[in-house]
Amino acid sequence: MADTLTGPVPEAPDAVPEFPMPRAAGCPFDPPPALRELQERAPPTRVRLWDGTEPWLVTRHADQRALLGDPRVGADTDSPGYPPDPRAVRANSGAAWGESVRVPA
Repeated sequence: MADTLTGPVPEAPDAVPEFPMPRAAGCPFDPPPALRELQERAPPTRVRLWDGTEPWLVTRHADQRALLGDPRVGADTDSPGYPPDPRAVRANSGAAWGESVRVPA
């Protein structure tokens, strides 16, 4: 495994996809179409979360196994905002955890 994650470098901030991605109508368990596209063209890629951070999204199983088995990979527990405050995540998710979301008919 390389020393750093590499992948296509976005030319503009708008090129970084938002995550989570919208799902297509149909089966709610199907992955979003944009996620399938990322799996095919850019397995490790940056995504933008609700709070503006841009973590790496690793979409392929083999890449995930390699990443998790690499002793150089870890979580920076001294980083501001780590671990994320669950209250902030809930406030920005549109619904409290465990609460049903009603979809208009």
